[in-house]
Amino acid sequence: MQNFLAGVFGSDGSEKRNFEESIGKKSESEGLIVYHRSDGDKRFSILDDAQFPSKIQGYTRIASIIDHAFLIYPSSREMTPADGELAVLIDSFRLNGTIVAFNSVEKESVRAKLKGLHLADFPIEERQTNSSILDTSGIGVSVSFPNSETLIYIDRAFNVKGVGLVVLGFILSGKVSVHDKLRLIPTEPAKQAEVKGIQLNDEDQETAGRGVRVGLSLKGVELKDFEKVSWLDDSSFELTDKIVFRYEPCKFYKQTITDRDLHVQLPGELSLARVIKLGNSSDRLQAKTVSKVPVWQGMRLVVVDLNGKPLRIAGGGIVVA
Repeated sequence: MQNFLAGVFGSDGSEKRNFEESIGKKSESEGLIVYHRSDGDKRFSILDDAQFPSKIQGYTRIASIIDHAFLIYPSSREMTPADGELAVLIDSFRLNGTIVAFNSVEKESVRAKLKGLHLADFPIEERQTNSSILDTSGIGVSVSFPNSETLIYIDRAFNVKGVGLVVLGFILSGKVSVHDKLRLIPTEPAKQAEVKGIQLNDEDQETAGRGVRVGLSLKGVELKDFEKVSWLDDSSFELTDKIVFRYEPCKFYKQTITDRDLHVQLPGELSLARVIKLGNSSDRLQAKTVSKVPVWQGMRLVVVDLNGKPLRIAGGGIVVA
């Protein structure tokens, strides 16, 4: 079974729900909205956020962990500033994706509105409202993550009577098996937990691979240990609080980002950071985060200005040595 994470992006809640409810089955609505779909040997977790456009944090988190983006093209055929911001977010993460349009559209007009963004080259899927048909042939695994090392983004932790500590998250790379020892990130000094049980869609498993929503029961740690934890890994990732990256500015964001306290969207977690320039290069920057985070060569991130108007996405970046 191949597993994929996908995100649905759009400013119109009803249009998103029409699409999601026609192609998947809802499994979660607290925090992240999660739908599931299986197509033959492919299994999809489809993610959405209900807080946009008042808050963008949910969507930056989704964009940072997915393999494929579905951008809902407005039925009005006019892209609002909110739709444009989502297009910039998808572009800044260099995601692969599909533009979803209900009923027929003038495709060249759609591409013209996205000129200057790589989304202009996305395939455009014209579909009828409530159609369950979805072309998944073009969806592949993101190349932004390592192939073998295990990294899990954790977004919820709680105690379950009779089970103990349970965490929910997404396996971004590698795999996890029962009895594996995983490092909590960030913790100082480093703590480890043992995997006691694994669940996918409420079914017990011995092993789970990348691209899935997973529940893990853990032993050797307590709920209080997860107050500031965002990731679990197999202790193979470099941890740093000084992320060096090559900056790719968004041409629509007009402010400078250096010598400012902004946020960087890492895989799963939005972290406060001080951004500074390194040397004389205008595109080689460093983000000083409040705690050590996992990084790897080629990791993508996005710089976010939560107070930015009219655009909160400053640009993207790729981690360099």
